[in-house]
Amino acid sequence: MKKPSSRLNVIEQDSPENSSAEQLIEALRTKGFRITKIRQSMIEALVAASQPVSAPQLLEQVAQQHPSVNKTTIYRELDFLADNKILSEIDILDGMKRYEILHPDHHHHHLVCTSCRDIQCVEVPHHDLHALEGSIQKTHNFTVQSHVLEFFGLCGKCS
Repeated sequence: MKKPSSRLNVIEQDSPENSSAEQLIEALRTKGFRITKIRQSMIEALVAASQPVSAPQLLEQVAQQHPSVNKTTIYRELDFLADNKILSEIDILDGMKRYEILHPDHHHHHLVCTSCRDIQCVEVPHHDLHALEGSIQKTHNFTVQSHVLEFFGLCGKCS
């Protein structure tokens, strides 16, 4: 078996359809990583999620298929998947990180309800953000490598 690379960008194309659970799992295998039942279940749960999920939520989901899974394994796998650019971490400022599958070149942001903590994905026109990043780079002599934009407020049910 070949030695796994230290960093991995498994999504080769720029559309979110290219990040199905099967494709992510196969890309990991191709890079020499083992696919454990827990890792596979976590990837499947993250791909199927309609919004970012927390580690406790993920633990609960994976435990339905693998009752012996523990919290430490979930956190270790989340770190592995984040380190290898398969998922991204979302911080909605409530002390609990959430995770979602990373879609390079399909960048989106989130609407976070400060009452019920519901999270919705929202697209911001790409050209608007590119113009803003360009302005920041020029005005402040700062090279923007990435950004995070979350909107906090009340959802329709809570307002």
